[in-house]
Amino acid sequence: MKPKLKYSTPKISSAKLNSTADRTLVKPCKIRNKVLLRYHVSPYSSSESGDGVDGKLLMVNLSPTKDRDILLHANNKEQSVELQKCKAPLPDRTFFVLHKESSEFVSFECKSNRGMYIGVKDNHLALVEGKSQTSENIMFKL
Repeated sequence: MKPKLKYSTPKISSAKLNSTADRTLVKPCKIRNKVLLRYHVSPYSSSESGDGVDGKLLMVNLSPTKDRDILLHANNKEQSVELQKCKAPLPDRTFFVLHKESSEFVSFECKSNRGMYIGVKDNHLALVEGKSQTSENIMFKL
């Protein structure tokens, strides 16, 4: 014989229900995977202020913190980015120029295909062409 299950719900007073009915519930954004940034100083000079160290461009490699042998690669033919296992010497497709957009946001320009940035396209990371003041899809908060 199966045991009988009882379900109960707590009663909410009408005063409490009315006081919370006007409030909107906003869930905080959860970070799924953390990203490791490895900084490299480029031999190229920086023309934009704030984008370099001692006049040189600041470049980064991006990888998951759990597996540091896997790096983000730019796929210029398909205008996408891919995670691939990589060993030294690192190809140019793994380097991205770090641009400081504001005190909180940065963008990542592809070293092997200048003018292309890591951005969000159709809810996925991709290479996005160009840069303008309204390019929110290429801005990342560190």
